[in-house]
Amino acid sequence: MKNLFDEKVKEEILSRIDKLSPDTKALWGKMNVNQNLRHLSMSFEIPTGKLDPTQLKAPPMPKWLFRFFLLNVKPPKEKAETFKELNTVSNNINPTDFEAERNNLKKAIEDFCNAPNLIPVNKMVGKFSKKEWGKLNYNHTDHHLRQFGV
Repeated sequence: MKNLFDEKVKEEILSRIDKLSPDTKALWGKMNVNQNLRHLSMSFEIPTGKLDPTQLKAPPMPKWLFRFFLLNVKPPKEKAETFKELNTVSNNINPTDFEAERNNLKKAIEDFCNAPNLIPVNKMVGKFSKKEWGKLNYNHTDHHLRQFGV
């Protein structure tokens, strides 16, 4: 799995974000493009400690196996559970300024990549290294960019 701490990988993600437009439609799921950008921006606030989300129900598998899937397997297209704070659809978060949302996401990625420290624990799987945060956040961002065809 790619890692956002690799400069080439980060640039690839930023380039894909630039390919989005205000009228880009989702290939699956309920979010519109602005909700997607906000969802992704908020997700970068977790490893930097700016957002402490509510614990999700434990998955029906051992933590070590769930960790493996989080870090090494592309998420399913639909029905993946998210922290309730990040669910822009159910929380009726519907930003209207596409450019502001896109710029906020790009800044969130830069802030994440330049953060001197990240939180040492992932609420779902326990102890988590900086490298693991880079892989997880690549995987999550890639998933949602593929959702919108970029």
